[in-house]
Amino acid sequence: MMRSLSVVTGLLLAGVAASAAAQIPSMTRDQARQLYAAGGFPISADGKNPTNRCGAPASPKITFVDMNGDGRKEALFIDTSPCYQPDGRWYAVTTQGPDGSWRSILSGVGSVQAIGKIANGWFVLNTTSGGKTQTLSYNGQSYGAGTVSAVAPPSAAVTKPAGAAPVAPAGRDAAIFRAAGFRQTRRGWESGCDDPTAGSSYEAGKVEQTKDLNGDGRPEALVTEGSGYCYGNTGTAFWLVGQQADGSWKLIYNEVGIAEFLPTKGVAGWPDVSVGGPGFCFPVMRWNGTAYKFNRNAYEGKACKP
Repeated sequence: MMRSLSVVTGLLLAGVAASAAAQIPSMTRDQARQLYAAGGFPISADGKNPTNRCGAPASPKITFVDMNGDGRKEALFIDTSPCYQPDGRWYAVTTQGPDGSWRSILSGVGSVQAIGKIANGWFVLNTTSGGKTQTLSYNGQSYGAGTVSAVAPPSAAVTKPAGAAPVAPAGRDAAIFRAAGFRQTRRGWESGCDDPTAGSSYEAGKVEQTKDLNGDGRPEALVTEGSGYCYGNTGTAFWLVGQQADGSWKLIYNEVGIAEFLPTKGVAGWPDVSVGGPGFCFPVMRWNGTAYKFNRNAYEGKACKP
């Protein structure tokens, strides 16, 4: 049920397609605007950028996770900016109603994380701001401090669920990262696209998903990395790596943006890739037998002009 409360790089409205498209609930443009507003990031008057509480352009990171098991995923926002004092970080949690509308159930300056317990059917959260940590549970309308006794999730929630993919061996992930051109550092796997002195947010590389995308019986892997310094307003880049017949891994495609694999296909069954970013019109790349090349511009399955 829970993927992680750590940030998955990606925008929804300005680039409605995260690095793992299956993580994102389907929604209209108006619902996406409402989602951002509920998270504390109203869209600018020109419709181009989310804005933070100081009115400045923002690139919040969003994770989608079902926090109460109702089949609808909540959205967790994380943003970093000097605007948020004293911690320089902002968090927000929004939930979607049956009618598709979004509303805020928690927000504040600092950080948020799940603590592995459940109360009233929802994850129990810890929030930290100014060096002080508070434990919050859902009260039916929002998260707040309460006296509800939190219980550990049932054993099925802390063991591998039925049908879950096996844990990948570290050696396999290392081979994937190396094929993508990453190297291991004390922070994790990095492409080298970061400058710690710049003060920008950074998230080390992650293997977001592995799946046989082209039906050849061998898996492909999607690697992502987040960096405000390197990747601008989009804040993320992706690498598509494929396993070869001899078991080695090879870089297939790399781009700044948010990858979404589409139902339409190119040569040999390779899916088209939408490269998300700020705006409402994204380039779609198609496999021509040797490489991914530009095919068209589209948004929500319809042709558009950037």
